[in-house]
Amino acid sequence: MAEKGTEGIKKVRRTRKTKAQSITEIVREQEQEVANISSEGVGEVSRRTWGSILWRTGVRYQEITDFLRQLIMLLESGTPLLKSLKTLAQRSQSEALRIMISDLAVYVEEGNPLWQAFDRYPQYFDTVFVSLIKASEASGTLTTVLQRLVDYRQRRELLRRKVRGALFYPIVLVIACLAVLLLLTNFVVPQFRDMYEKQNIPIPRATEIFFQISDWFRVWWWLPIVLVLILIVVYQVWFIRNPLRRLAVDRVKLKIPVIGKIIHKYAIVEMMRTWSLLLRSGLSMLTSLDLTRNAIHNLAVAQSLQTLRDSVERGAGLEAPLRASADVIPPVVADMLITGEESGSLDKIAEQIADIYDNEVQIAVNTLGEALQPIFTVIIGFIVVTLFISLFYPMISMIEQISNASV
Repeated sequence: MAEKGTEGIKKVRRTRKTKAQSITEIVREQEQEVANISSEGVGEVSRRTWGSILWRTGVRYQEITDFLRQLIMLLESGTPLLKSLKTLAQRSQSEALRIMISDLAVYVEEGNPLWQAFDRYPQYFDTVFVSLIKASEASGTLTTVLQRLVDYRQRRELLRRKVRGALFYPIVLVIACLAVLLLLTNFVVPQFRDMYEKQNIPIPRATEIFFQISDWFRVWWWLPIVLVLILIVVYQVWFIRNPLRRLAVDRVKLKIPVIGKIIHKYAIVEMMRTWSLLLRSGLSMLTSLDLTRNAIHNLAVAQSLQTLRDSVERGAGLEAPLRASADVIPPVVADMLITGEESGSLDKIAEQIADIYDNEVQIAVNTLGEALQPIFTVIIGFIVVTLFISLFYPMISMIEQISNASV
């Protein structure tokens, strides 16, 4: 297989850097048939080229899931892999998806395994996905593993959508409030001020303060936006790109009141769902822990998985590191995992934990959304009343004075 292809492809393969090699190193710890798979991958140049094309055009997450589901249907009906890919490329209505599937088909037609074809698109297929495809091709369980991956992707995306949907309403309210304030300070408040000055109406101290705030906001409205952008950049550069600082930030995230619990439970779902998927697909404990650790976004949780991995590698089991990670892994989760390890059903227990915490995250997010709605309603009402009093109080006072004088 190494001799096949043009000289250009050979040159690209010689330039590969990290991705395919890291996959090979991870899978080397798996079963013997997985370790014998060819370690040839694609080059960094090829990955960067196709990745940049699809990054600009964009392939949606759901489109990838639909493509995988259709691929399963064709494979289960007896259609060969190459023909299935070509058929799906022709049927695709998305140009970016058609480009990707066509490239997958060409790469497979050249004699390369499917996992290497997927590995050319790391922005869509992570190390967990590629490693499972690699193992399934070696064991002849491609359709089974693909179905598990589709279920895994659907559940993960469903939870993400529910979390985003519950937080969407408060975010819209905040943006709407800011937009209304900007319009008032730029158009409405100046008119009231000019009217009071022309009519020589005395302005109370509270209204004067409101006018001063309005003047500042009208001139420096861009300053809060710039500060937010600066904070985002500092957060990305100073914290996210530094593992130690990011670890500290991720630990703090887990302890934030109310929201921290949701973040913590979401991380548990992410960890258990991925771990269960890998174990059910036949990967070894060490490999599963390695891949799960790399798939977790919260470094505090990932660090606890590294502790578990080190303990398993020493042959000490999961109990001691699980007990020691009580601040990250809840004791009830630790108890269930220990029971699963002892009974040989760790994959099933991990899946049950993921389902339980998935429901808890949805309930917590819905509760938070329902609680935020009246809070924001009160805040908006307070702002409206304050604006009304500040703008109309001088006029009301003048009318009262005129009424008293006429009497």
